[in-house]
Amino acid sequence: MSRGKKRTAADELNYYELDEYFPTTAWLETYAERLCASEELDREMNGWGTDWNGDFVFEIRNLPTFENAVNDLPEELWRNLGDAIESLPDSTLEAVLQTAPEGIQNNIEARTGTLQERAAAELLETPIEESPEKVWPGLRNIMPEVLDDLVDELDEHVTDEGHVFAWLNMVDGDCLETATMQSLDEREHRVRLTGEYADWKRLLSGELGLLDAVMGGTLNVTADMKNTLQYMDAQLEMVEVAAETDKRYLF
Repeated sequence: MSRGKKRTAADELNYYELDEYFPTTAWLETYAERLCASEELDREMNGWGTDWNGDFVFEIRNLPTFENAVNDLPEELWRNLGDAIESLPDSTLEAVLQTAPEGIQNNIEARTGTLQERAAAELLETPIEESPEKVWPGLRNIMPEVLDDLVDELDEHVTDEGHVFAWLNMVDGDCLETATMQSLDEREHRVRLTGEYADWKRLLSGELGLLDAVMGGTLNVTADMKNTLQYMDAQLEMVEVAAETDKRYLF
């Protein structure tokens, strides 16, 4: 930092790449790489999906996108945006806001405080599910790249109901491809593990075991039971790899 530059709250934060945030598609791709690198999974999943469809779906339900706002995300994601807005001269910020949707301009006008304070509050207090609609080209020019990418993630990969359907093409211990779906019937799959977002966090944080979660009804497995039982250790290893993959939770 150059001498004399004003230090902001954002300077004190640690920053992360998109692939460290769960449950983004970038994190899912990193997880797939970890699955492929697992020698234990190679042993336990030998033969899985070789001559039949062995794909998985992780159904992560009810991300709290309706009740959380942008400034409820991890602070390092939004703090730079707030600081950037508040540091802009009036003339520059007015130019940025001229191309904003009319509703946003009206909301900012109705708030109290300086133009910078009103604009920052309007954007940072936006509910998560509304954020893709409130991002316009002029705003993207001052948004942190990772937040810009995250807005696209929410728009393209989270369903309107707030769910994530993560598909993994699993063959013989390797994850050959990953994708997200807008509905469960987009891709065939052998196993589906369904749970609330909060319970997925507990599972991947090591607070909840897979067997206990399934037996207790916290998570639900939809699968061919013969294959599921035969390869139970492999599925436990998949959860273990997910738990060991670095992650920061968005909520």
